[in-house]
Amino acid sequence: MNTKRQSTLTTRIVAFSVTLFLASQASAVPMLFSGISSDGHPVSAIADFILNDATDTVSVTLNNTTTTTLDAGELFTGLDFTISGLTPTLTSATGIQRTVDGAGAFVDTGLPQNISWSVASLGSGVYQINFNPNAKDSIIGPPTAGSYSGATGSIRGNGGHNPFAALEAKFELSVPGLGPNSVVDLRTFRFGATLDPATGTITTLPEPASLALAAAGLVAVAAQRRRRRSPVIAVA
Repeated sequence: MNTKRQSTLTTRIVAFSVTLFLASQASAVPMLFSGISSDGHPVSAIADFILNDATDTVSVTLNNTTTTTLDAGELFTGLDFTISGLTPTLTSATGIQRTVDGAGAFVDTGLPQNISWSVASLGSGVYQINFNPNAKDSIIGPPTAGSYSGATGSIRGNGGHNPFAALEAKFELSVPGLGPNSVVDLRTFRFGATLDPATGTITTLPEPASLALAAAGLVAVAAQRRRRRSPVIAVA
């Protein structure tokens, strides 16, 4: 094979591999919620769903990005969603646990711990992942100037609410029947100890990590000449 022909063939293989790799991304674009809690305070959160139809599983990461935590009303405690009318079952829930003392100082666990979240059916194919069965392990936002000293007693030294999940929590769902075109529809972001719905908007976040992942995949595929297949998903 002459040099020119070999170069052309290599280019075609690499281009084809890029298409396969990008099409294989199973991660939904992260969605940002920004709004007002039921007690009138600004809240925000990010929800990221990763679907894998090869294993009928969904990985969920929920992140509380609320700038200022004043009271329990800013704790991220639940999310209503659908996945193409399918039935999700929670298989694991983990997060770094954060304990806030009476002065607002906090201590985190070194490793993620099992947290007491669950998934409940709301009917008509809508499900809610929430911090039940108890009032602990709700997702708390970042501290202000290194502490939660400005928060009320619903946060500081509250034995019923401590420990919290520090900033984010991760969940694994089993979803039989998941397909490459399954759609995640985010309905309601909930904050507060009584799972109150917050009002606001949901917008798409850019995902630079995906671009870096694609570049890494290109190198790996071009070097090894392997094809990789996994589902494509959409988020409504």
